[in-house]
Amino acid sequence: MKTTTLLAALFTTQASLLGNVAAQAQAPAEAGPLDFLVQSLCLDAAGRPTATLPIDPTCTLRRLQRSDDPASYRKHDWPDVLGDPSAPRSYQASDSVVMQRGGRTLVVQTFDFGTNGRTFGTFDGGRGDGGQVALTLGDWSSFILTEDGGAGVQWFIGEGCRSAASSDRRFLSWLIFREPVASVWQDSVARLNIVPNINSCPPRFNDAYTRFRRDEVEFPFRVMGPMGAKEERHRLQVVVSEHYGGSDIATADHLERFFFARGLGMVRWELWSNRRVSRDRKPIPLAEAMARSARCPALAGYGAPAHDWIRFDCRTWTVIFPQDRPWSVDDYGWPALQAFGR
Repeated sequence: MKTTTLLAALFTTQASLLGNVAAQAQAPAEAGPLDFLVQSLCLDAAGRPTATLPIDPTCTLRRLQRSDDPASYRKHDWPDVLGDPSAPRSYQASDSVVMQRGGRTLVVQTFDFGTNGRTFGTFDGGRGDGGQVALTLGDWSSFILTEDGGAGVQWFIGEGCRSAASSDRRFLSWLIFREPVASVWQDSVARLNIVPNINSCPPRFNDAYTRFRRDEVEFPFRVMGPMGAKEERHRLQVVVSEHYGGSDIATADHLERFFFARGLGMVRWELWSNRRVSRDRKPIPLAEAMARSARCPALAGYGAPAHDWIRFDCRTWTVIFPQDRPWSVDDYGWPALQAFGR
């Protein structure tokens, strides 16, 4: 880990990120980390948000979407192709927005379910809703917090907590990618562990082999409108990040793969099991059910990382619902964010 220059660069980087968030209407230029981690709002010539979607070629002026911005659209995942009458709007909505809290520029991604009595747009506590938070420090972008219906709130903390307990170096943990990201695989071994609160420092840390790259990948889209659904395909500029549960691909028992699209934020997540290493039998029937559902359409060039790997969970958030009522991510009301302060 190249952390020796982090503290010197940290304040400069945060100031730059804050300036980008507050910027007026700009044409797309060379993309930085937030351009992939955060979704965009399209703007008119006066810098006012419009209903145009970032995948529309007429969206030539844009800015990052803030948590307090009225959302012009929401990204939903794909439902079961076999038909699920309980999920007419699919299962989960997910927004990728930027938020200012406690002097930090956070990337907040919601995991907002709307099935089984839950309501889209409102945090349904204890019923599976949650999200994750990413933070960019120097050249390093990390996931630092997640909450889901399984393990609840979890913090990802790195070895920096040992030498600087009050420093954000503790968040050099779940590596997403490091700048500059090239068009070939780059890799690093991150060291981290899971703790229950923001101030904890675990006694030991685990290896997480990580690789990442820039690419252009074609995704299917379903754009919902008053006349029904419109099926489209769009080639997206993406950063692909692979997080392995081990020191290398061969000995890791699992893989989480992420796709971050320029202008849309995270649009896909995959979970894989290494059958050569893992003793857990549960992924096998789950993989078969996932394949039947077609909820995770194939993407060219991104199959199994090696022999004996199976994909048993996945979400692809490219079903787009334009919003016809005022709503922002702040209205979602995710309580875990309170740990960052105001």
